Amino acid sequence: MTDVGTLATLPDPTLVEERSSISFRFSRRTWLVIGAVTLATGVLAMTATFFLPQQFVVSRSLLIMSGNNPNDNDTLVRAFEEIMADKGFAAEIKARTGLKLPAETIKAMIQPSRPPASATIKVSVRSTDIKQAQIVSEAIVPTLEEVIQSGQRNLPIEDRLAGPIVQEIFSRPIQEEEFVPWWVGLFSGAAIAFLISFVIAAFRQYRKPVISSARDVGDALDLPVLARIAAVGDGRSTNPQDAVLGMLSAIERLGASGPIHRLVVVGPDSDLERSKLVLALGCAIARNFDQPVALVDADLENGSLTKLIGATDEPGLAECLTGELRVDQTLLRLENGHTPALLDGMVPPSGMIRVMPAGINRGGSLLRMRSNLHQVLGAMSGKYVVVIDGPQVPGPVPVTQLLSMADATIVVVTEGGTSIRDARFTGNALRSNTNNPVGAVVLRK
Repeated sequence: MTDVGTLATLPDPTLVEERSSISFRFSRRTWLVIGAVTLATGVLAMTATFFLPQQFVVSRSLLIMSGNNPNDNDTLVRAFEEIMADKGFAAEIKARTGLKLPAETIKAMIQPSRPPASATIKVSVRSTDIKQAQIVSEAIVPTLEEVIQSGQRNLPIEDRLAGPIVQEIFSRPIQEEEFVPWWVGLFSGAAIAFLISFVIAAFRQYRKPVISSARDVGDALDLPVLARIAAVGDGRSTNPQDAVLGMLSAIERLGASGPIHRLVVVGPDSDLERSKLVLALGCAIARNFDQPVALVDADLENGSLTKLIGATDEPGLAECLTGELRVDQTLLRLENGHTPALLDGMVPPSGMIRVMPAGINRGGSLLRMRSNLHQVLGAMSGKYVVVIDGPQVPGPVPVTQLLSMADATIVVVTEGGTSIRDARFTGNALRSNTNNPVGAVVLRK
């Protein structure tokens, strides 16, 4: 048995083993954004493939021969390949065919290719108009022969290239219709979107690194890591009660000189997950220690705990600080049937846990917290184990007064969400404002 308003000590707490940090380990929210962008871009790219214009291809295979010297023949084939890819060759085809197209467009339509160490050249003509593709393809061989002959007319007969220069291998060209399969658009768009979004997320994390392991917490906060637990009510099968109890036991073993009457839970940022942990923590204390618990939402700026229990319109800490209401007039019963779904199966018997909301007139109560908070907490002393859902540290709420009233303080950081820079500021503030036992808890998301 323990006195009312104190916690018993649990034996043999298990501390978290440090592990090497994982590079580019993003939060669950970041992965969801990356996945959504990847999927949406892939679907858009797949849809775009159905609206692409038809593409027609007319292909011809040409055999290039010149004398008996293979080296001369290889040089000639390479030269013809370069000629057909030149803009001047496209201009000659335009003049021959009379097409009302720019020479640059005709050049882009002609695509010569040569297999390695081969005397053949495959010339493909692509266009969205089948007639234009046919006209350009039919003019390839005559234009090439004209280019060759025009350059040899003024040469002596003995210096001219002898033999059949260009010969079409097949009597009919190959005509095909090309299209982009839908799956190519889907996977190409998704792959590109994934890479771009991943690089952006990695760059943002490089510019503003976040907590990715218990080792990062120890380095940034310079505090012992008491537990690493799953986020409460996040659809996981992990039971948070065991981790919460182990965390309490670890706090006492790490240096608490006496029983814990007041426990302050703060963090480097305003996080709804921290308020969920406070709810689970209060329920675990009431169920396992058989002690009445009072949860206080001292985050007057955000009121996350108040929002969780649906008490945004209820008076609370703000009214107590101004003297409008007494403490007992603001404590709400947390009972089965009127609790968040995340507490299913965790709520203690009726009357064992009370909640003081942040209140209604919160803006004008921040300054009064410096002088009146100790009176509010003193009214609950000896009656409840008080768990305070504190504000962001450092933050607008007077941190010194809040931390000085605590028997122990827990700093909650979110893996993949809390920035290392904010965690360092929090560690500096805690070391400056409290001599009471302080430990850190890492939330997995």
